[in-house]
Amino acid sequence: MSAAPEGHDGMTEGSAGVSATLRTGLSDVGGAVRDCWGALALAAMLSVAASSLPSGARFVIALVAGIVAQGALFRRAFGRAAGFKGLRWGRDEWRLLAAQLMILGLFALIGSILLVIVGGVALGVARTAAPNFDPSTTEAWRAAFAQAGPAGLIVAIVPLASLFILIWLGLRLSLSAPATVDQAGVRVLSAFSLTRGRTHILLVIGLAISIPVIVLSALLSVAPGQGPVVAAVMAACTYFYAMPAWTGALAHFYRHSAAQ
Repeated sequence: MSAAPEGHDGMTEGSAGVSATLRTGLSDVGGAVRDCWGALALAAMLSVAASSLPSGARFVIALVAGIVAQGALFRRAFGRAAGFKGLRWGRDEWRLLAAQLMILGLFALIGSILLVIVGGVALGVARTAAPNFDPSTTEAWRAAFAQAGPAGLIVAIVPLASLFILIWLGLRLSLSAPATVDQAGVRVLSAFSLTRGRTHILLVIGLAISIPVIVLSALLSVAPGQGPVVAAVMAACTYFYAMPAWTGALAHFYRHSAAQ
């Protein structure tokens, strides 16, 4: 048997499928937590603290927390200097922050365009169904859509299609972070091609990793009393399970895709 090509990590063509990628991400959670628990604990604490802040501050703190955790996990995945248990803010974190801000800007732009389209379609359907339609009242919107008949389905389909586009875009850009750390440069659109034709794999993996978080969130939502304890439990689940599993899966998937 011939040796695997350099940089290919001995992977076969099918090793970046759902099963292998998910298994790699989940099996490395323990090691990732052991090596990066300092950064993950800091990210979790920031997340809990942000839950009581105004929305603007909450967004900034949550963004920083995510970068701290991502930086530690991806630096570990690609053999970079880790700092003490992942605690470090260096060039990789600044690059990840820049990449994340660019992605957020892209989402804001495309989301705004989709919002205009959704609003235009809804207004068009409403005016067609009710020529004297008054868009200033909720009751008028409800009455117009009630009279729209089959055309009213368009009003439901267009937002769903818009959501699908945003999910697809997020999956296509999901290898931006590992590419940014591995290549020591901000990579956003240049990482787009790495997921061509494989977004369904990332979608299934993401859903599989998210199931325990979703179940836990649902259980906590019906538990008596909501507050810092619930926020702390969700933060621990997110940063000590979901994020290590997801970043481990992405690192595996990225290595395979970049080697093609």
